[in-house]
Amino acid sequence: MKIKTCFWLFLITYSVVTCVLFHLIYRISKLVVDEEFHLRQGENYCLWKFDVWDPKITTFPGLYLISALLLGPFKFCTTYALRLTSVLASIANVCFIFAIRRKVTGNYAESYVLLESASLALLPPLYFFSHLYYTDVLSVTMVLAMIYFAMQAKNNWGALMASLAVLMRQTNIVWVGFVLGSQMIDLALRLTLSKKKNRYRLPDLFHAITVLIRSPSLAVELLQESCELFYGYILVIMAFIDFLYWNGSIVVGDKTAHVAAAHIPQVFYFCLFFAMFSCSQLLTASRQLVRFAFKRWYISVGCIVLFAYIIKQNTIVHPYLLADNRHYTFYVWNRFYGRWWFARYLPIPVYYLIVVLFGFSLFGGRKPTVGYSVLWIAATLASVALQQLIEVRYFFLPFLVLRLMQTNIRPSSKTFVLELAINVIINAAALYMFCTKEFYWSDYPQPQRIIW
Repeated sequence: MKIKTCFWLFLITYSVVTCVLFHLIYRISKLVVDEEFHLRQGENYCLWKFDVWDPKITTFPGLYLISALLLGPFKFCTTYALRLTSVLASIANVCFIFAIRRKVTGNYAESYVLLESASLALLPPLYFFSHLYYTDVLSVTMVLAMIYFAMQAKNNWGALMASLAVLMRQTNIVWVGFVLGSQMIDLALRLTLSKKKNRYRLPDLFHAITVLIRSPSLAVELLQESCELFYGYILVIMAFIDFLYWNGSIVVGDKTAHVAAAHIPQVFYFCLFFAMFSCSQLLTASRQLVRFAFKRWYISVGCIVLFAYIIKQNTIVHPYLLADNRHYTFYVWNRFYGRWWFARYLPIPVYYLIVVLFGFSLFGGRKPTVGYSVLWIAATLASVALQQLIEVRYFFLPFLVLRLMQTNIRPSSKTFVLELAINVIINAAALYMFCTKEFYWSDYPQPQRIIW
């Protein structure tokens, strides 16, 4: 069967199953956790009441503007219709994931790419939020669209998607910087290195920086070409810097609950998230990881000691983590990490092995380019390690971008089948928990349910 036929069959199946589950979730609960703020604001914008703003909302109004554009002309501003925005975005995500992965892998078998794309599209926390009215799914859509157009050298379209991505969530500015910076680094390497290569490494980057410092005229040429090619991304970043100056913070609305602070253990929690949903990568690289850990035992010991020190000195426990029993992170923390003083140190070997896995993925023998590798690290640190609250939604983009762009670890089709099966099982378990487990808060008349 041709790959296009297989893809369309998967897309149709995904869409039908998602719509059925969407209707089930809607029948069970029409208000989930913080949806009340988003739904109320979305309804106001859908009715073109653009002068109304809920101060509890801390993100830009991109989600509500899209709802106004899609639903406003028809006055179809119900909870059901607003939530459908996320369903449509999740279907678009399937298309972008497949298109990006197909472009990156090049000569891989297309059936292999389809299998991996299906697994990524069913990433359990992201898939669950596809049925609710939150900013996250549409935010992922805009970032993936930006990356897709940048890969096609359609930078004007990419810049438009960049502006929409930032309108969805302010933190997406780091992924705009990722796309712009990686392209500028690739351009700098082509300008400064006489020998053209298919893949540039870290020494090439250091050499390029040295050449640019010693040759101001070449640096000016780089800036000129960058402005000509990537002016759209530059304008988005400049506008965001102007917003920061004017607003005094990255947060709009209620700033008290979202104060930025260095929180390095968030990177470790992201490592667990990656391990949980990337068994294909772990199984493929397991021998290499263990061999590296023992062969470079002095690095392993040093990193483990460093990680333990960071956990001791920099672990932040947000009040919401201890109080909000509607999220799985509440139970993980209160029944493991926060229960015994030593519990938070036990996963350190896993953290270390996943960090090594990141190194193999980013700096292995094949693609991607050094610009992508370096800037993925910077973007991930900026988007994850400055958050005080442990929230799995912060991990979506670092996870997807790494999985979509890496080619240094090539799992077998069997491991992708296993990964896909695990994702399906976890999705089913999360949906079962949501449908069957309910409890009440004293200040909420509606029953509460557990979500990611």
